[in-house]
Amino acid sequence: MDREAGEEFVHGLAGTIPAEIGSLVNLKSLNLELNGLTGPIPPEVGELTSLTTLDLGYNNLNGPITPALHNLVDLERLRLARNHLTGSLPHELGSLSRLEELDIWGNDLRDPIPDSFLALGSLRRFTFSSNANLCAPGTADFVAWLVDIGWYGGPYCHESDMEVLARLYQSSGGPNWRYSGGWLETPVLDEWYGVTAGALGRVATLDLSGNGLDGRLPPDLGSLEELTVLRVNDNALSGRLPHSLTSLSLVELDYADTGLCAPPHASFQTWLSGITAHEGTSVACSPPSDREVLVAFYESTDGPNWINSRNWLTDAPLGEWYGINTDASGRVVQLNLFANNLAGQIPPELGDLATLEHLTLWRNNLSGQIPRELGELASLIRLVLSENEFTGPMPPELFGRLTSLRQMYLGWNNLSGQIPRELGELASLTRLSLTTNGLTGPIPSDIGRLTNLRLMSLSGNDLTGPIPSDIGNLTRMEALDLASNNLTGALPPELGGVSSLRELAVGNNAGLSGPLPDGLTDLRLKRLLAGGTDLCAPSDPGFQAWLETLYHRRIATCARGGGSMAYLTQAVQSREHPVPLVAGEQALLRVFVTASHPTTASIPPVRARFYLNGTERHVADIPATATAIPTELVEHSLLSSANANIPGEVVQPGLEIVVEIDPDGTLDPGLGVVNRIPETGQMAVDVREMPVFNLTVIPFLWSEDPDSSIVALTTAMAADPEGHELFRRTRTLLPIGDLEVAAHEPVLSSSNNTYDLMSATRAIIALEGGVGRYLGMMSRPVRGAGGLAQQPGQAVFAVPHPGTIAHELGHSLNLGHAPCGSSRQLDLSYPYTDGSIGSWGYDFRDGGRLIGPGHKDLMSYCGPAWVSDYHFANALRFRLFDERPSRVASLAVQEDASLLLWGGTDAEGAPFLNPTFVVDAPALLPDSAGAHRITGRTADGGQLFSFSFTMPETADGDGSSSFAFVLPAQAGWEGDLASITLSGPEGSATLDQETNRPMTILRDPRSGQIRGFLRDPAPATRSAADAVGGAVVPGLEMLFSRGIPGAGAWRQ
Repeated sequence: MDREAGEEFVHGLAGTIPAEIGSLVNLKSLNLELNGLTGPIPPEVGELTSLTTLDLGYNNLNGPITPALHNLVDLERLRLARNHLTGSLPHELGSLSRLEELDIWGNDLRDPIPDSFLALGSLRRFTFSSNANLCAPGTADFVAWLVDIGWYGGPYCHESDMEVLARLYQSSGGPNWRYSGGWLETPVLDEWYGVTAGALGRVATLDLSGNGLDGRLPPDLGSLEELTVLRVNDNALSGRLPHSLTSLSLVELDYADTGLCAPPHASFQTWLSGITAHEGTSVACSPPSDREVLVAFYESTDGPNWINSRNWLTDAPLGEWYGINTDASGRVVQLNLFANNLAGQIPPELGDLATLEHLTLWRNNLSGQIPRELGELASLIRLVLSENEFTGPMPPELFGRLTSLRQMYLGWNNLSGQIPRELGELASLTRLSLTTNGLTGPIPSDIGRLTNLRLMSLSGNDLTGPIPSDIGNLTRMEALDLASNNLTGALPPELGGVSSLRELAVGNNAGLSGPLPDGLTDLRLKRLLAGGTDLCAPSDPGFQAWLETLYHRRIATCARGGGSMAYLTQAVQSREHPVPLVAGEQALLRVFVTASHPTTASIPPVRARFYLNGTERHVADIPATATAIPTELVEHSLLSSANANIPGEVVQPGLEIVVEIDPDGTLDPGLGVVNRIPETGQMAVDVREMPVFNLTVIPFLWSEDPDSSIVALTTAMAADPEGHELFRRTRTLLPIGDLEVAAHEPVLSSSNNTYDLMSATRAIIALEGGVGRYLGMMSRPVRGAGGLAQQPGQAVFAVPHPGTIAHELGHSLNLGHAPCGSSRQLDLSYPYTDGSIGSWGYDFRDGGRLIGPGHKDLMSYCGPAWVSDYHFANALRFRLFDERPSRVASLAVQEDASLLLWGGTDAEGAPFLNPTFVVDAPALLPDSAGAHRITGRTADGGQLFSFSFTMPETADGDGSSSFAFVLPAQAGWEGDLASITLSGPEGSATLDQETNRPMTILRDPRSGQIRGFLRDPAPATRSAADAVGGAVVPGLEMLFSRGIPGAGAWRQ
């Protein structure tokens, strides 16, 4: 910039504003809006005393507004809008007497506008909206000042009070009050009859005694946060005092000579007894009806802004209100309003629903404390309050009385305090989740009394102390998750007596230490996660052999050697948690030579001999280097180790090596360099022969814009799976081994929504008797997530991107998310809290290079990406343990008819069913029972079939999921099947004869391959080839259904 310039207008800038800007003392106008500036506004800007205009709007500036700007005494225009400025407005700016325009909207400023601003008499434009909590006091002088400005935009500090008072006016017959001067006429609340306002214009006293009020008090009257005196006595008011009043610190409350009553709940009565001056009616409210309870619930949880409030507050039977189920007598038994945009607090009246069995309110915006009155729900079986914003301690009453409760989910809130000992009273409890809160203190030993418990998750809290030995009493426990706390001590030996335990997660508890108890080997664990602790596995052969039976594990071995060492690495390796090698893939040998004291002697020659089944198969001679021998193991530099590439044909199961350091004996023995690894015998290398990785790639064509380039792409992927760029990260970062890829024939879809395409991929697997994994792909544009995967499972969908494909295939190998860039489906046992890979990786490309531990794991949403030792090892073991055999040997058409039953749950957990088809396909039924059930019935309600299953988990989506089963049909179903219902914890969905969701599946009768999924398909008079616009060949079979298969479908 030119020091003598009078004006600067610059675009294309980035970085911070330099302090040297203060030297431009003659500058009159500085316009730096619409740039990429970051950092704070330097105080040196205050030295530009000639400025009349300063425009720093539309950047990324942060920090407080510097008070030094008050030195710009000639300033007329100050524009700081659309940044990230924080803190309060400096009161010093009130001295800018010539200021005409002040734009500070769209920042993160807070607190009231200072009184000093009242001196800005020249101001004609002032915009301060869209900030964190910046507001103008609602006092008479501030209101008059803003009105005099003329052009202003921003909130008053008391706007919420005005809204509450307006609701009071409406609900209590305001137009007929005896006195109502100023009400709803002026923003100055001090001028409203009966209102005394504080310094910011907020209501401090409300005295409407003897004023002709007739009606009810609004439920949110307690939102008058500064209210200390409330007098509504001698009025014709009726109903209950709002429970929201309990949030106020009233010193006086008078509602005598009214029809108001005080709720009998303990929390309200305790609050009432604490008011110094209290005059009331001495009338306790009678127990409310279920309808009255639900009305109070609606009012307390922002009912007008719910996503769905069908029939609420109407005269319809309660069973017809959205989310409500009733028993035969009309009493409420279920309240299911999950993911419905509820906000506010749960009213204590909810504890009066004496027959309530299911309370499901997860994934809303509910806040405040969980009311202890919920402990009165003696019939409650299932309580789901997870994924809200509840705070405070868990009320002991919630645990001590709910003796029928079987499932309690309170995770993903902000609860604090200790776990109440009364939890042990819940004798019927089978599932308990308190994950991801702020709970503190020890795990109470009373938990050992919950002998019916099958799942307990206390992860992601701040629990301290040892794991109580009483947990050993929970012999029915199948999954125990205590990860990410501050627990200390050893694992109690009593855990070995929990005979049903299959999953144990105690990782990221730095204070846990010592060897694992021997009794664990009596368990049939599948998962043992203890990374981020000082726990270790005994090195004896028996314990190590037991560890080999766990496909998902993270535990160090107790015995660790010192001095020189060597390892083989492929994608990544860890000294504490060794990663097995994939057979047939090249590896890098790293030999770390160390001396006992500093020396200038350089790393000597190294010879490594490789043996298979006792026979020497390979020798690697590594020449000496000029690098001085270090005194400790140095992994971060290839120059500090002796290295050699080992060909894949040598890397086979049964591999053993002997490393000779300085084979010619040239080093001074006083250096203490170990000259042989191992000291005697041969060192075994863990090499695993991987099963063939079978992958079928499905090119989906969108019927509205069929881009055939995806067909050519998938054909190329199948032709060259070893070298295709889209498989580069998959082959490098996952334990693949031999990759065999088949290109499916093109499949037409009337939807380009990735969730629909994922569902179609599942259906193809089911209908074709799919072997291995199926990767659905479509050219952009697509709607929805760029990648989805069944975790774990066969079905994957991804846009054509190497990173996305590798990430989704990782999910299919049962890998969760690493904690970076995503808060959903995190693996809380992931050992590196920043999502990094944590160990040194190696990239063989371009001569080879080390990959630092700071790289992010491919299962995170951060980069640059590589793979961690944790995920590579777990994916490898998962493949070896869980690669499922194929259901059929070919795609041959089956002779007997079956039903394709497919559907899922949406983002809120609500179930749905796709139209059912009669198909010729091999049976595919769930391999375990679960919380969802499919039932087929006759017209008179008779049951034809019924089975339960666990809804598959879909990673990387919006919480929705899908499934597909093939059920062999029985004789007579073609005339009797009238309805199919999918039911689950969050509701049900039914297909029946009235369902009209037409859909066609195209199938090649010769190969058995599916060729299309068309919703609202073309008229039946058109051929299949016409319907798909030539995207598929003629002669395809058309399977049609509107919901329940018609007679024609059975005849096919």
